[in-house]
Amino acid sequence: MKRTLPLADKRILITRSKEQARYFSTQIQALGGTSLEVPLIQFQRVFESDLVSTDIEESLPRYEWVVFTSVNGVKYFFELYDGPMPNRIAAVGTKTKQVLDSMGYKVELIPDRFSAEGLVDSFTKLPPTSVLLIQGNLARPLLRDELGRIGYNVKQIVVYENKLRVPGDKELNVLKEGKVDLYTFTSPSTVHNYIKLFGLPTGPVATIGPITRQAAQKAGVEVTISPEEYTMDGLLEEIVQYFKREDT
Repeated sequence: MKRTLPLADKRILITRSKEQARYFSTQIQALGGTSLEVPLIQFQRVFESDLVSTDIEESLPRYEWVVFTSVNGVKYFFELYDGPMPNRIAAVGTKTKQVLDSMGYKVELIPDRFSAEGLVDSFTKLPPTSVLLIQGNLARPLLRDELGRIGYNVKQIVVYENKLRVPGDKELNVLKEGKVDLYTFTSPSTVHNYIKLFGLPTGPVATIGPITRQAAQKAGVEVTISPEEYTMDGLLEEIVQYFKREDT
């Protein structure tokens, strides 16, 4: 039977967390593909929540900028803090900005490139002041180090933890039922956790951006797809184009 949808008959592995996978999975299915959801990471609020809540409350008045580097950072920050936000707000990426917008917070700074490097470039154009970074336990030190290097007073507060999630038998059976046509990784931790559990992928690999691509390549994974636009929509578009080329 002639395929009419660009991802028909394609089995695509999604390794990001269950909450994050929903949109990507729905889009793959809408394009005719089969999404194999096998989350390899899970997020949780930091263990010493009371201490972190106090740290946030005491720190906010001392910093001009608050920087959110992920949707999870927003989620867990506001689980730990419920009070005034007199600060200017920066976000890495449109999804993080959209969540803040929906909560009524004005995002004054968002980089052209949705990465720590892009945000550093944006802050370089401003007079150095003070920045409070809201991040997870596996956040790269680049943002903290580089902002400090260019003269900012920087503090990081970790509000959530990124943990390895071991798939259950049902999810493992999904992988065993047939060939995986494409492996997708959306963070270095998904790459590392996959290799820890299963070894190197045995088919084409897609990563969402340069940081995840570099982590994969460093681990010995050959990356086939890595979009210039570091978003799920950008990744999806590149996946569609890849299979169009493969099928011609």
